[in-house]
Amino acid sequence: MNSILPAGQGLTPEQIDVLKEIGNICVGNSTGILSQLLGGTVDVYLPGLDILDEQQLYNYIKSQGKLVYGVNAQISSQLQGTIFLLFPERHALRIIEKFLSELHATGSQQTQFGISIIKEIGGIALFSYLNTLSSLIKKLILSSVPNFLSGTVDELMGMMLRDYEHWGRVCVVHTSFLEQSMGIEGSYYLILSRNSAETILQAVS
Repeated sequence: MNSILPAGQGLTPEQIDVLKEIGNICVGNSTGILSQLLGGTVDVYLPGLDILDEQQLYNYIKSQGKLVYGVNAQISSQLQGTIFLLFPERHALRIIEKFLSELHATGSQQTQFGISIIKEIGGIALFSYLNTLSSLIKKLILSSVPNFLSGTVDELMGMMLRDYEHWGRVCVVHTSFLEQSMGIEGSYYLILSRNSAETILQAVS
């Protein structure tokens, strides 16, 4: 099959729109699960998409320096990449407080329960995102067990993306959302190899 992304060229506006719409559908389904877990309506912002080389990616994540909690999973099988769900620290703490109050956890239990809460909620949300993506492209997508993350966005993404420096250019689909009842903001970052972006476009063309 001939490549629809010729070497050295970027995506067309139509291809960008397709990838952004796929990201929007995946986030819509995933945040539907979050709205059930958190108990309120979730608004999804228009997705962004960037094609970045190694230096551009470094500058991109360098500009994202707020402290966050979240989860990350590696993607394999038909696609290669990684996905993040990140919450600003104070918003993650609101989620933790909500569920700790229901669990009546105290003392040393709180830290471990807090990590488990973010990991469990994030894992469910990431599974929903990737399951939707798998259904849209009709290809099997495998993912690693979600990892709990805490730190600045640049620290976390920089650490995770070292494994992908050999890819050259990568596709970053970034979508943010707001859960209204608790004022919880969050962001998904789907980072794919160039070949994986091509696989998605071929699957839906």
